[in-house]
Amino acid sequence: MDFVEQHVIITGGSSGIGRATARLLTRRGAHVSIIARRQELLDETLAEMESLRQRPDQRLQARSADVSDWEQARETMAALTGDGHPPDILINAAGFAHPGYCEELPLDVFHKTMDVDFFGTLHPIKAALPAMMERHSGHIVNFSSVAGFLGVFGYTAYSAAKFAVRGFSDVLRAEMKPHGIHVSVIFPPDTDTPQLHYENQFKPLETRRIAGAAKALTADQVAQALVRGIERRQVYILPSFDSKLYFLLTNAGIGLFRWYSDRIVAKACRERMAEK
Repeated sequence: MDFVEQHVIITGGSSGIGRATARLLTRRGAHVSIIARRQELLDETLAEMESLRQRPDQRLQARSADVSDWEQARETMAALTGDGHPPDILINAAGFAHPGYCEELPLDVFHKTMDVDFFGTLHPIKAALPAMMERHSGHIVNFSSVAGFLGVFGYTAYSAAKFAVRGFSDVLRAEMKPHGIHVSVIFPPDTDTPQLHYENQFKPLETRRIAGAAKALTADQVAQALVRGIERRQVYILPSFDSKLYFLLTNAGIGLFRWYSDRIVAKACRERMAEK
């Protein structure tokens, strides 16, 4: 896939996997816009992207916003596309996790995790969909996690939010397919990022034992898998051998169901159009 002239918007683009993806797609010649909360990190990442630009007319932008807030997400998406360049690709990489025993985690942690991980995914999509549907093209990539299809000890708040992202993405893919819009969901395992270092402060012993069974990927490794997944238009992007194995063991029949469901939806769409 040629990313030149493609406008890519990345939420959570100032650190971790989002930042690595922004660097990679800048090197691939895309117009890259990043969104995150902390202005100082945005400035650092934008300067790094500028050093990687491939041509003078490559558009590189950074905007500070909290995408868990609908008004901020809507206004920021409008500002990034107000020059007549709607997103060709939207990557929702903003995320938050705070592990701990369920009975000890404050309710605020559950609310914040759902706000950032689920609603922070939903809001940019709601803002971008009208333009994508009008053009009958676009690609949306949502970040779930291995904890979004496996219930991992110590991650009651995070797994709930990432299961929600996975379920939402599955339904969105089916709804957007007739409109020519692709939807992918990526399931990273533990990845060496500032977010993982934050989580490690709070992991229960049992969670540390589970996490210790696999080596963390680098942010660049996950970014490379993500970009390959976009090129191949993969529905599910699984960056590591372990994540592929676990997914196959728990979702063996998902491909068959997706094929069957898509056939029913396509037939219903034809019937609905014929009635108009």
